[in-house]
Amino acid sequence: MTAFVNYTYYRDIYGGTLDKQTFKNAAAKASAYIGKLTFGRASEHSDDERVKRCCCELSDTLSEISGGVKLSESVGSWNVTYANSENTSELSYARAACRVWLPAEWLYRGVTRE
Repeated sequence: MTAFVNYTYYRDIYGGTLDKQTFKNAAAKASAYIGKLTFGRASEHSDDERVKRCCCELSDTLSEISGGVKLSESVGSWNVTYANSENTSELSYARAACRVWLPAEWLYRGVTRE
């Protein structure tokens, strides 16, 4: 999966501070999480500013918590527990940021009729 945002956008538009390689790794993980959270719907709107902003915020947060020691992880709802409780609150913030940026209909688990 290609990241929803490139480094130039992250650095120049969003104002991110990660180095290029750290961002590349974090953006790949963030994009995968956004895809999972939206059931693939974000891919249809990859040029949407909301998707890009969400990817940038999530990339920053994922890079910050990557230094923590992972105590446990479960696949359903993607629950992760780190040794440092500050890291888990950062992850909760990232999830909330995605829910703020992304439209509710992209996060809906059911079937919509158009």
